[in-house]
Amino acid sequence: MKIKKKLIKSCIWCVALYGSETWTPGKNEESIINAFETWCWRRMLKIKWTDRVTNDEVFQRAKEERLLLKILKNRSPSLIGNTIRHNEFAVNILEGIMYGKMAMRRPRLRYLKQVARNTAADCYTAIERMACKSCSWKAADQSRRRFLGRHSSF
Repeated sequence: MKIKKKLIKSCIWCVALYGSETWTPGKNEESIINAFETWCWRRMLKIKWTDRVTNDEVFQRAKEERLLLKILKNRSPSLIGNTIRHNEFAVNILEGIMYGKMAMRRPRLRYLKQVARNTAADCYTAIERMACKSCSWKAADQSRRRFLGRHSSF
């Protein structure tokens, strides 16, 4: 069972989360990610849907907790910190303003706002200040990793 868990975490989750640093998941995408994680554990434990086993019980049987969404939320601040510190061209794109008339609809969730929410920063300038000071960015990263516990390598 331990080998199966390692396979799921090292192979399946890495493929599923490829490029997740740039995702801006909403509520619907978060529920899909949680469902995928539960599905993986159900397949590992060979639990059929006709067995009527709750999701909480699946995680208890696997002796795991929900981590996939936490991992996803931990990845985007790491990317944005490296981008701000090292790549001027990408920073210009991040800070750029789009010209023209905006369409009439609900504004989309923006990547920087999501990163600010995940790093507990109030605005982009706070993220930029934290990223430029490597020690404060590492401290914020360590607090996120402590939140994830021993599974922070994913």
